[in-house]
Parts: sequence; C-alpha cells; structure tokens
Amino acid sequence: MPIPSTAADAAALLGVGLTADRDTIRDRYRRLARIYHPDANPDDDAAGARMLELNAAVDLLLGSDTPTLDEAFAPQPTARALTRREQRRERSIREALQHLPYGVYVIGTVTSEGTPNAMVADWVMQVSFKPRILCVSFERDAASLRNLRETRQLTVNLLPESGMDLAARFLQPTNPSKIEGRSAKFAAPDKMRGVAYQQLEHPSLEGGAPVLEDSLAWIAAEAQQFIPIGEHILALCRVFDGDALPIDEGPLTSLYTGWHYGG
Repeated sequence: MPIPSTAADAAALLGVGLTADRDTIRDRYRRLARIYHPDANPDDDAAGARMLELNAAVDLLLGSDTPTLDEAFAPQPTARALTRREQRRERSIREALQHLPYGVYVIGTVTSEGTPNAMVADWVMQVSFKPRILCVSFERDAASLRNLRETRQLTVNLLPESGMDLAARFLQPTNPSKIEGRSAKFAAPDKMRGVAYQQLEHPSLEGGAPVLEDSLAWIAAEAQQFIPIGEHILALCRVFDGDALPIDEGPLTSLYTGWHYGG
C-alpha cells in the first residue's frame, strides 16, 4: 500500500474505523509496529517501507499527538515569577547548557511544489546504526518542519569553518514574525538564491532536497516519525545517502562561531 495521504487511507492501513478514538489508534499502531518494525525483520528490505506507511498513517490520524508523546515533555509555561535564588539557578543552568558544543548544520528541505529551502539547526545527531537514524529538532512553527511533513525528505549539510558567511544566509526565518519586532521587510522567502546547490533525487519520493556544493559533508534522510518534545518536534529520519567531500578544513561548530542555541 502507498503512503497514505488522507485520513480514510490511514484508517484503512491501520485497520481502524474513521471514528476510532485516539487510544484505539495508538494501540493498533503499537501492535502493527511490533510486527513490521525493521528491527524485528532484519532480512526484509520492505520492512522500512511498511514502517514509513504506519508512521505516516498515525501522524495523519493523530496529528502531533503521536503514541510516544509523554505529557511530562509538554511545553512548560512559567506559572509564577521566579525568586532571585531561582533566577540565579536558571542562569547557571543556561550557561552550563550553552557550553555543550554543536555542529552548525544547514537543513535542506523541499516544498510539495518542489521548491528547495534551507535553515540552520544545531540539534542534530545520529541515534541508531541499524538502521541509520538521524534525529533533527525543529521549532514547531518552522517552515522546514512543514516542508518535511509534506515531502518526508531532508538533507543535513555540515559546513567547513570557512562557511560561516554561507551559514548566516540561512539564519533568517522564512516568517519574520517569529522574531519579536521584525517586520515583513525582513522576510527570507528565497534563501537559496545565489547559493550553489543540487537537488538530490530520492529513490521513491518526488522532488529533491538541496545539497550545498560548498558543504564539508552531507547526509540525505527520509522522515519516518515526528515526536513532540516541549516547544520542539523531533524528526526521526532514516539515512539513504551521503558523502564527505575532499575539503581540507575542520567542521563549522558553535565552538568556532560563538553562536549558541541552548540553555
């Protein structure tokens, strides 16, 4: 069965009714995942495709409320003003977390119309060998997250240290209202203009996410699950291609740029 694009298709794939409650959908998804997960079928090349279909189905029916959502990880609003002691502790925690080093990654995505886009992300890491899975953290209102939900494909481009100016091109959000006080004149609807890139062809999906020609290394992956965590969404993506280019430089990281996204 192809990846479902409607709620009716998703319900049929999971074997539940369109009016099934959320607990029934979650339970059915877990049962099928235990049967079809690639880890349980290491010799079945089609297992990954089945899981992609299941993940897409449950994502359609439940939206961001996936079966792995734990209420403990919901966004935590501040209910009261902090005492001075609590404020000092908050500053200490923030400063400690900002010492964690991160790569400066350009995340390439493509819209459902085939238009490439890119953003800078810090919270990216490999979380599995077999299969190779990347975890990428997005703000919930990120345009790149919307693209990824629609097309299921991204690239992770790691820049060399000389690529700081290139990285800066992608710092401005597509929607300027995300930054308080910004007006529409700061919009960045076409971040790829003037950037050398190629759109990578996915083996089974239409369109292609951009690979920057000036990257130190790049990885292409297909999104298989979205997990809400606080004010962010984690995208678990299965790697299907990648390469390291012969550039005699170290990677661009927060240790070099001094940019911090943490705390």
